[in-house]
Amino acid sequence: MGPINITASKGKFFKILAETPLSQIGVMTIAPGNDSGPEEIHESDQIVYVVEGGANVEIGSEKYHMTPGMVAIVPARTRHHIYNSGKENLFFLTIYTPPAY
Repeated sequence: MGPINITASKGKFFKILAETPLSQIGVMTIAPGNDSGPEEIHESDQIVYVVEGGANVEIGSEKYHMTPGMVAIVPARTRHHIYNSGKENLFFLTIYTPPAY
């Protein structure tokens, strides 16, 4: 599998771009004032890398503010939620290992 242009999928609410038996790469775009949907718990570790915009991220009982260039790991079986806290679209890359979707 070669390189992937993630920005070609900017604007998609959620899209898995590639996967192997051990991991998945996806992107998500969240409009201002919106969120990623219901709180989730995956059986996978999830890595969230903010490309554009600002995010308020809840991981378990902790809350964080993330800006472009920041990355967070959501451990498997940990409740989490992502909100767009800015005035522009939030665009982030997410990696699941093992695949979650």
